[in-house]
Amino acid sequence: MLVSSIAKFNAMNQMNNAAFAMMQSSNAMMNNANGHTFGGEHDLSMLNKMDKKLSLDLVTNKLLYKISYLQEKMASKRIEAESKKNGSTFSALA
Repeated sequence: MLVSSIAKFNAMNQMNNAAFAMMQSSNAMMNNANGHTFGGEHDLSMLNKMDKKLSLDLVTNKLLYKISYLQEKMASKRIEAESKKNGSTFSALA
């Protein structure tokens, strides 16, 4: 049960980190859209590269969030199954 609890907390930590990273990428994209002046082709290509990188970061973090969510859900089910198997009434972590 301890290993399942650790896995659950690890997945929850990964979910929080991914959500924070998504927020950071989104904020950076908004700052780039609002804060840059378009002074020529060099600036536009730089802005395009930054947009591609931030978009990829956002998609990657969304995928990591979904995977972590599923890991947390599986760990919760495992904790519940272990507590039923052991007949434990203490399922405070589940």
